[in-house]
Amino acid sequence: MSNKTLYLASPYGFSEHWKSKLLPEFVTKFEFMGIRVLEPFDRNSGIDLSRPGWANKVASSNFNDL
Repeated sequence: MSNKTLYLASPYGFSEHWKSKLLPEFVTKFEFMGIRVLEPFDRNSGIDLSRPGWANKVASSNFNDL
């Protein structure tokens, strides 16, 4: 098993097709190769985007992942 981690971010993260179809396929294939996947849209899904300061929380979370 590999100890590699892939931070998988792209502008397609805003696309429903990416989230529902393509992303799961990518993650499955990377995990099969022993790669741990960090996907920021999934990891930040608990942040309430309607509250002030949400962008800072997302940015801080992403920065900490890196």
